[in-house]
Amino acid sequence: DLSSPYATIKTHLYFLQPNSYHPDKAAKTIYGYKDEQAQQKAIRLKKILDGKGLRIDMTQLSKNEDYVDSTSVDKKHIFVLFPKKFPEIYLEKIGNNWYYSAETIDQINQIYESVYPWGTSFINDYIPEPLHKSFLNFEIWQYLGFLILILIGVLIYHLFKRLVYFILTKVERVLVKNTSEAVNQAINRLSRPLTLIFAFWIVEKLLPILQMPLNINRFLLLGIEIAKIVFWIYVFLKLVAVVMQVYADIASKTESKLDDQIIPILKNLLRGLVMMVGVYNLLKILGVDTTTLIAGISIGGLALALASQDTVKNLIGTFMIFLDHPFQIGDWIEAGVVAGTVEEVGFRSTRVRAADTSLFQIPNSALAEMIVNNKGLLLFRRYNTQLGLRYDTPPELIEAFVDGVREIIKVHPDTRSDAYNVE
Repeated sequence: DLSSPYATIKTHLYFLQPNSYHPDKAAKTIYGYKDEQAQQKAIRLKKILDGKGLRIDMTQLSKNEDYVDSTSVDKKHIFVLFPKKFPEIYLEKIGNNWYYSAETIDQINQIYESVYPWGTSFINDYIPEPLHKSFLNFEIWQYLGFLILILIGVLIYHLFKRLVYFILTKVERVLVKNTSEAVNQAINRLSRPLTLIFAFWIVEKLLPILQMPLNINRFLLLGIEIAKIVFWIYVFLKLVAVVMQVYADIASKTESKLDDQIIPILKNLLRGLVMMVGVYNLLKILGVDTTTLIAGISIGGLALALASQDTVKNLIGTFMIFLDHPFQIGDWIEAGVVAGTVEEVGFRSTRVRAADTSLFQIPNSALAEMIVNNKGLLLFRRYNTQLGLRYDTPPELIEAFVDGVREIIKVHPDTRSDAYNVE
């Protein structure tokens, strides 16, 4: 039965099951090829799906004989099995029947060779007959092959760990000339998860060779994908730590202390971004509808943003302070009615220590809009005083005193001799 996408896929898969194995009937789903070639294509396509761990949910297949793909521009009679994971495999309607598309058939051999780089004929050619005996639904050679895969992964980890560390240190020394011990330790911790990701990738490529059942392959490949994402999250978190440590080393050598304050803020922001992207990818491979999730988060985010406008304003004010650099840690400032020494610039507020040792917390949104008088940037400090004189002081003596003060101001190295007034 090839009357609908559901019927065609069921025909293909059903007649390649061990209890109903009729490859000649499964080959009917392949259009335009002779019997032997069509059978080979049908078998290889089934092995590709098994090797990739792609399980077809029959309940999601269309039984509509005139099904039209609404996502295609020209509304073709095509049905894509895995739109996101494997868009190359799809069916198309030819006449009154549904077949695997010509594009799919043309790519089967190429995809098969990428999934099974050493083919599958070696199983019968090189594996002895005793190892083909079954034990708990698996052949003995499959158990041995699984153990060998684990050993290969462990061996790759130990062999490449030092190599990855060496490459990372070389790259880091090219980018940054002088590094601290903390940076070297962070890079050492970064090399381990990168090597593990590489080992998992090798195991993932070799796993289809064992020809495990679809459900087992799907479970193992899903586990590897989850492990890879977890390690990638760890890698990027450590990468953030390395970059922030390098930035901290550079900031410690600058005169400005405000750079030191932005490090924890920027570090937390980058960590949060890494975790969000990582969790999103985890949910995606677990089959969660991320489109609905994002829509829900967007609505929730809008409600949260409306409820926390002051927090958002303070956050924007924080970035404005870091961008404009109106002051730095340790400067004496006057902002509104507050005057004191800047102690800390945080996410939400800035702390200012007054002369009487009291502590003011000014919201960054308000501080960014205030007129800030930074006394720490004064080039000269104005001195204003008045001297009392007796009424019987002779005018000549007063003029001589005033001229003497003016002369002192002119010759003194720490006074501004071009802008003063003595009367």
